[in-house]
Amino acid sequence: MSHLAIALIIVLSISIIITLLIIMHNKQLKARKNSMLSFFKHTGTTYNLSFTGQEILRAMIIGLDGPKRKLLIAEEKNEEYNTRIIDLDEVVACKVKKVYAAINSHEYKKNKPEEYLKSISVEFELVNSETPALAFFYKNSINSIYEIHELEARARHWAMMLSKMLKAEGQSLQKNPIS
Repeated sequence: MSHLAIALIIVLSISIIITLLIIMHNKQLKARKNSMLSFFKHTGTTYNLSFTGQEILRAMIIGLDGPKRKLLIAEEKNEEYNTRIIDLDEVVACKVKKVYAAINSHEYKKNKPEEYLKSISVEFELVNSETPALAFFYKNSINSIYEIHELEARARHWAMMLSKMLKAEGQSLQKNPIS
């Protein structure tokens, strides 16, 4: 066999192996997403929630039941699911929060700020809690740096939409003050 034929066989073999690994990885991601979605739907049914809007991310699903003014957040961590139901009547404010790692002044000029971004979340300030509730849209340990802009836009959309719901409630409270 010639050297060219051997090189071609090696390149073809490596290509096939890489393609198979990518296919297997995509199947695992899809199975994980379907499992999380199934859990989310089951939890929503358990609490009698009917979602008027939802967002499916890599490690989290957030769903809004508009008429009941409830938000269900299901987050996958180490193959287990954590859920939280947030009553919008208990929310004082809703905003996007970005957390950055420490930045040295001499390194800042070399790197883009996105390289220091640790997380983007929607933060819910609650009436009866000093600790705000967080819904993470971006975590640098899970997501790619190339997803930052899209995930930040999604987080801003949710924060704006939920803030409008809070403002509408706040205005009705001002019109009907409690004596």
